[in-house]
Amino acid sequence: MDATKPSQILIVRHGEKLGNSSNDDVGGPHLSIAGSVRAVALPELFAPQSPALSCNLVRNTNFSGTYVSIDSQGPQPRFSTPAFLYAAKASNNSNRPVETITPLSVALQMSVNDSYKKSDYGGLATDLLTGSRYSGKVILICWHHGMIPNLAKALGVANPPSWPGAVFDRVWKITYPDGEALLANLPQQLLHGDSNS
Repeated sequence: MDATKPSQILIVRHGEKLGNSSNDDVGGPHLSIAGSVRAVALPELFAPQSPALSCNLVRNTNFSGTYVSIDSQGPQPRFSTPAFLYAAKASNNSNRPVETITPLSVALQMSVNDSYKKSDYGGLATDLLTGSRYSGKVILICWHHGMIPNLAKALGVANPPSWPGAVFDRVWKITYPDGEALLANLPQQLLHGDSNS
């Protein structure tokens, strides 16, 4: 692994939108109901689960008992927990990347950097690959599908595939095991109808 580069860069597309899913400039700037559900489910993939219950001493006239807090962990996330979150900057046509990643931001108590326009994937890639604060870290990016292959290429992936317009349920995982970018195209498996492979 190249210690000067991030350990992983995870890329997701924003959640579902209204209208034509293959064109990011139509359908309004916000997520659809399905997109909002995907956004709310996204922390399951990346955020460690916290204890579900915390109980205290309970007393009433018919029953008394002692309840104690237990460390009840949920399942571990399927993907690494990011140290940095990025989303394409909002435009008149779309705030969907920011809306998609906001529930994860809340779950991780981490801010989202949305300073890069969707067309400035090259600037983002340069920052991530040369900034020392990203060395060995996990980064999650939420972007627009039409620009994701270009972003992956700017991050060093030699021949990234296209991202089909009707697809919202993938995670592209880029690693640098021998200094060269390696891309794995993985399923989210969050919502009914998501791909299993």
